[in-house]
Amino acid sequence: MSPRELDVVRLLVGGRTNREIAGVLILSPKTVARHVEAAMRKLEVSSRTALAVKVVEAGVVVDSPAGAHR
Repeated sequence: MSPRELDVVRLLVGGRTNREIAGVLILSPKTVARHVEAAMRKLEVSSRTALAVKVVEAGVVVDSPAGAHR
C-alpha cells in the first residue's frame, strides 16, 4: 500500500467514515474512497470490514476502539 492508503486505512480501522477520514486528512471523500478501493484491490478483499480485519491481523495497523477518535 502507498503511504496515503495506509493513512486512510489506519483511520478506517478506527471506525471512521470516508467523510470523517477526508476531514482529518484534508482530502475529498471521493479521494478517500479511491484510496480505500485501491487498498482493497491490493489486499484482495471485497469490503471495508475485510480490509480492516486483514490489516489488523497482519499487524500493519494496530486496532483501536471505535470511539477512540472522538
